[in-house]
Amino acid sequence: MNGKGLLLWCIVLAAGWLAVGQSLAAVRLDLDRARITAGETVTLTFLTDDPKQSLDADFSVLEPDFEILDRRSETQLSIVNGRQTAVVRLLLTVEPRRSGELAIPAFDFGGNRTQPAVLRVDPAPELEPGALPPVFIEVEVTPKEGPYYVHAQLGLVVRVFYQQNLTEAAISQPEPEPASVRLLQETPYQSERGGERYRVLERRYAVFPERSGEMVLPAMQLSGRLIERRNSSVWQPTVRGRRITVESEPIRIDIESRPAAFTGSDWQPARDFSLTQQISASDALRVGEPVTRTIIIDAVGLEENMIAEPVWPDLPGARIYPDQPQGISRDDGQWVLGHKEFRYAVVPEREGELVLPELTVHWWDIANDRQRTAVLPAKVLEVGPSALVPPPGTAPVAVPGGTAVVAPAAAPGDAGYWRPLALAFAALWVFTLLVAGGISARLRRTGTGVARPQPGADQGESAVLAALRRACEGGDPAAARQALQTWLRASGPAGGGSLLEFASRCEDDVLREQIYALDGAGYRRQSGTEWSGRACWSQFDAWRRSWVTSRRERQPELTDLYARRNRVS
Repeated sequence: MNGKGLLLWCIVLAAGWLAVGQSLAAVRLDLDRARITAGETVTLTFLTDDPKQSLDADFSVLEPDFEILDRRSETQLSIVNGRQTAVVRLLLTVEPRRSGELAIPAFDFGGNRTQPAVLRVDPAPELEPGALPPVFIEVEVTPKEGPYYVHAQLGLVVRVFYQQNLTEAAISQPEPEPASVRLLQETPYQSERGGERYRVLERRYAVFPERSGEMVLPAMQLSGRLIERRNSSVWQPTVRGRRITVESEPIRIDIESRPAAFTGSDWQPARDFSLTQQISASDALRVGEPVTRTIIIDAVGLEENMIAEPVWPDLPGARIYPDQPQGISRDDGQWVLGHKEFRYAVVPEREGELVLPELTVHWWDIANDRQRTAVLPAKVLEVGPSALVPPPGTAPVAVPGGTAVVAPAAAPGDAGYWRPLALAFAALWVFTLLVAGGISARLRRTGTGVARPQPGADQGESAVLAALRRACEGGDPAAARQALQTWLRASGPAGGGSLLEFASRCEDDVLREQIYALDGAGYRRQSGTEWSGRACWSQFDAWRRSWVTSRRERQPELTDLYARRNRVS
């Protein structure tokens, strides 16, 4: 081979290598399937062996005929005989919007263009006359016959039937207007329809109409992908399945208003309604001590927020402090079970019988379409005197030194026994007076006076009053209650008693209401006069000063045992 032939051979070889390199660096389009059925997806794969090749392009030209569901890219590296190669892929998952032959245009990737392609989309198979579809929805209302009342629960049963594997399934929630909906139960099982075996997903809902008139249950819609086998072969390539969408028929229901035959104050329609109570009281209930009455209501077909509070009649001789109601809503898979508890602290103000009154609640039986009445029986409790008041039959007796002791009344048969003893004590008392008179005269001769009370002798009462003032001005009702009760026991009016007894005997109307409000603050009272600490202290301090002044004016003048005119000669 001469030099000219060798040169020609080199040129041909270089051109071949250049052509091979260009073909390897080009971008190619592959379709995983060239023929599909409407509702199925197809994957478009763009690939190149140039790792520097960009696969970004304008894919919006596909949107008129396709819906782009997913986009992802991947890179595969390999080394063969010491030579490294790379394959870069861009995968688009699309779903045709219509049937027929759909053109996929050429795409430009920085000068490298793909070849156009054609995808054939066959229409979805049609059902034979009388055949059931592979997926359908049934909707049922319970009870099947009315009347249906406003706020009364009615059941909604939704059943989804499907034969093959259903993936990416999504069913719309019932949205009746105007009504509230609560999901009760979801149960999967199998059933047979038209000679075919179906899988079933059943959901039960509770629906509460919010006003009378026509209520519309819109069509329930199910969307998903149905994976079907085209033949009996065991192995098949992985596919996303055929997209399907099915709907139920809408339902219209006439909702009736509250019937005229109902005479109750609160409209409570239910399938069952019970009223019970619990009483928490010790065997020895006393004036001023609270007893708790808990009223428990259980209703079938009502949520707890729909259960109304029972109405109490007037309760003379006692004060009622309601607590915050507590409730919960559950279900048994078909009906909502409402449970609510109402607690009341009842504080007796006088001894004797305390009658917790009978309570009645009217409700509407939706199962039998009639009014019924739940009755809570009355409860009678015995109330003893306050523990802070001395029992009757005792009286304070003054003895020398200014101390008062309580002496029990003497029995009739003891008069003869006590008379000599009383005379002996009287003689001893006279002797004590004579000795005291002598000591007094001696002190006057020496110029020494009688000892005066030291400052701060009443420091105990002052400390209690200071604590009461701090609690009132600080807005602390618990501390104020404790300080005021301490003052009543130690320094208050005769008999002391509880806060309520003190308030009932108080002639100051404003102070009385403040004491009632202070007593109620410990029981979360929800109505009545609000307790004001500063106003309570101001009113109490003014009353106490007036009471001390009037007590001094009414107190008889003390007898000076040391005066000459009162001495026993």
